[in-house]
Amino acid sequence: MKVLDVLDDWVKVLKLATKPSREEYKLTLRVVLLGLGILGTMGFFFQLAGSMLEFASIQAIPREYALLGGLVVGVVILFTALYLRSRSEL
Repeated sequence: MKVLDVLDDWVKVLKLATKPSREEYKLTLRVVLLGLGILGTMGFFFQLAGSMLEFASIQAIPREYALLGGLVVGVVILFTALYLRSRSEL
């Protein structure tokens, strides 16, 4: 791709873009802040658990167990979110 083609694509996108409504902006802001809060909280607890394991002089957790634990936590979070979403639609 040439530079002029890329610039033409950018101009087309900017011409199609519209300013979001106030409600749409508020919804987007809520979703982004909620996502940041969830990721920040998860990061904090992972850091806390790692610090506790480091200072407790416990042997390292095997990689397979750590991956399995992360997968289980992710599935639980996903199903909880889906459950709460289905409850709110009723």
